[in-house]
Amino acid sequence: MTLILGYQFEEYSIPLSFANRYFILESAPDGLKVSVLLDLEEAPVFDILKNEPVGSPHSNIVNSVPGVFAVKDNTGRPVYQLQIGAEARAALTLEDGSELEVRFSGDKIQAGKLEADNTKFGGGVGVKVSPGGTVGIGNYLPYHLLKWFE
Repeated sequence: MTLILGYQFEEYSIPLSFANRYFILESAPDGLKVSVLLDLEEAPVFDILKNEPVGSPHSNIVNSVPGVFAVKDNTGRPVYQLQIGAEARAALTLEDGSELEVRFSGDKIQAGKLEADNTKFGGGVGVKVSPGGTVGIGNYLPYHLLKWFE
């Protein structure tokens, strides 16, 4: 068990990093639980916590359909859309306005043309997507963010 910003997480992985956000995945008896942590060095916040939008002052989250979240930054620019079901699907808005689709579950991740049969990478991040759409396997959590994990 780990506490992240005071919230309890059991057997989680961090399959995806994009736009200073870390997608945290937990398996639960009633399906997947996805949380999205926005890395602000001085005080990180959750956009979404265990499939529920959180009132973050740094994001505008629209949850018009259960399990579907459209997230924009404070300027109104779309950042990502997240759909949670048997697997999670994220449509990431790249800097040129196009979207990159990422699908992940407890045992695989697919980002663009990259497919991996594992979402756990030694406590780090499984896949990192850059604002330009470059996809890379494996990343670390920055030290300043790790201090919020107990």
